Amino acid sequence: MEETVTIFGIRAILEAIESGKSLDRVWLLKGTQSKLFEQLLHVLRNKNIAFSFVPVERLDRFSSKNHQGAVARIGALSTQDMEPLIESVLKEKENPVFVLLDGVTDTRNFGAILRSAAATGVDAVFISSTGSAPLNGDVVKTSAGGAFKVPISKVQHLKDVVYYLKAHDIPTLGITEKSTETLYDSDLKGPLALVFGAEDVGISNGLLKILDHKAKLPMTEAVDSLNVSVACAVVFYETIRQRR
Repeated sequence: MEETVTIFGIRAILEAIESGKSLDRVWLLKGTQSKLFEQLLHVLRNKNIAFSFVPVERLDRFSSKNHQGAVARIGALSTQDMEPLIESVLKEKENPVFVLLDGVTDTRNFGAILRSAAATGVDAVFISSTGSAPLNGDVVKTSAGGAFKVPISKVQHLKDVVYYLKAHDIPTLGITEKSTETLYDSDLKGPLALVFGAEDVGISNGLLKILDHKAKLPMTEAVDSLNVSVACAVVFYETIRQRR
């Protein structure tokens, strides 16, 4: 049986439909009234997607999360193989941006990172198959559709991604407080792979050792770290700024 993901919220469902995801079923709260809800109904009818109206108790059974009166079941979020993904991006882009997430396990952080990645044109995100956030409904909802727009690759070891990128002359930059240089000292204009670690431990030492460059975000002494999704957004937008 195909693995499925339950997603919550009207916008998340609309984004899933727009991305071409196959929806198995949609449940809608009886009596919901809003322009966005009417838009969802219109799309479901036009595309002949099965849906049914149910009482709030039925929706609450799926989750206690803020479902906004709409829940859907979709096929599992797809991932791509590392090598063909990198090769396809390099054929299309002269100065691509790849992102590696080392040990980011919080689904809301992962979703927020995907949202920022989609907004800033990141070409691919790589995560390890163990010790990473699951690709579930929380990720989809927090990503505001970003989970459907940015290619994701799951790999056994992120080191394999780094070595493959090195073979293609793509420099790697680790964002870490262990650096003496700041992000604003870094050249982000060319092809680039950005590496981020978990908030508590940062990038693992084994991975950090093989990266080409390291940089930190400048901060006052009152704060020693940022939420990883915030750090990602800061770095993504500095990358855009430098490339303009």
